[in-house]
Amino acid sequence: MSIEAPVVVEVGLGDRTYDILIGSGLLARAGAEIARRLPGTRAAVVTDANVAAAHLDALKASLETGGIQTAVITLPPGEKTKSFAHLEEVVDGVLAAKLERGDIVIAFGGGVIGDLAGFAAGIVRRGMNFVQIPTSLLAQVDSSVGGKTGINSPRGKNLVGVFHQPKLVLADTGVLDTLPIREFRAGYAER
Repeated sequence: MSIEAPVVVEVGLGDRTYDILIGSGLLARAGAEIARRLPGTRAAVVTDANVAAAHLDALKASLETGGIQTAVITLPPGEKTKSFAHLEEVVDGVLAAKLERGDIVIAFGGGVIGDLAGFAAGIVRRGMNFVQIPTSLLAQVDSSVGGKTGINSPRGKNLVGVFHQPKLVLADTGVLDTLPIREFRAGYAER
């Protein structure tokens, strides 16, 4: 079985330019792709319980193969996770792992995780490197691109946040096969 090369889309933002890699099997290559672009870094993987159950072991193995030491922060799934309380949990997890400014926060999940982890990456140590590994269709085609990060407030959705561009987006289309058909269709219809 041959593995096809991913499609590479460059997001040209001057010194903040980054690549979006699109294709099947990227989860297995995540460690190598990240290490090539951000050598010598350590990472905090932020995910939710559903994604962790389906894919975390594969990502951890890939990161280990790439020489990337990781700490994992697993949160509950759902929109309620985009909160001040869970932001504090992520920030504390990154700091407890003793990650430095040049290290990485990896968002490994759908749009909720991407928004929350990206916001944490934007504010911890006044801005850390950030990698998106979106696992839902909507996150792959929308929320993982453009640096929109944030959390909800009691006064409304997405009212607290920053723009913090990722260093890399790995959109593994193979992980979409594990989505419930209803969620896949909802993401397809949204776009």
